[in-house]
Amino acid sequence: MKRARTLWALLGASLFVTTPRSALAEGQDLLHEIQALDAYLNKAHMAAGARCAPEALAAAQICLSRVKEELEEGDRWEAEDLLATCQRLSQGLWDRILLCGQDTDEDGIPDSRDQCTNQPETYNSYRDEDGCPDRVPSRALLTPDKIEILEPLAFDEGTQALLRESEPVLADVARILSENPSVRIRIEAHLDGSTDPEAAFAICSRRAENVKDALSALGVDAARMETAPKGSAEPIASNDSPWGRKVNRRIEFVRIP
Repeated sequence: MKRARTLWALLGASLFVTTPRSALAEGQDLLHEIQALDAYLNKAHMAAGARCAPEALAAAQICLSRVKEELEEGDRWEAEDLLATCQRLSQGLWDRILLCGQDTDEDGIPDSRDQCTNQPETYNSYRDEDGCPDRVPSRALLTPDKIEILEPLAFDEGTQALLRESEPVLADVARILSENPSVRIRIEAHLDGSTDPEAAFAICSRRAENVKDALSALGVDAARMETAPKGSAEPIASNDSPWGRKVNRRIEFVRIP
């Protein structure tokens, strides 16, 4: 309010001394337009403009600040030119705010951020922010020799029980076996060379059996699965590096007749 009174004082005083009454009226009209645009932008900000049209709102607000600065410096003509630019920048701002709240497919994602406005999002923890129906990519693939898993299984280091993060991978393995009833597998468990061979064999045995039990719980017939603890006898990388030891600790699902 104080700033508005300052603008009035500067504008009114200069026009009263140097210009006729018609120019004073024009100056008052200019100030009214500034105040009207200021109120419009404040309303847009309160109505989620910063979320729905942040760049357009910020550009119009910065522009209006420059108008006020020019007016305070006594350059009414420059202020008028800038104000016209600000008004153009603010055109359509309210429509964008209203559209931002629209949700045609009622999936909880507004149309302004929804890439599929007529198809609801499939909430499955995979790209849930894009507003489109989708399926989680499979974490396992059936090949001629094995079921290749694309993410390693994780085990508790003490009990060798499968960790919860392994459940999606096992679910995909179980799905492949369900879709291919003639496929039988051997569950091979491997370790790196950092463990005593006898202990490594025991750990692998528990891990392989735990994987078999988990797949059985998912509906896979136990008769279609065998287990084979391998210990550290069959590395696929050098155990001299952390990466090599990591890839050597693995579960493989090998196809068998």
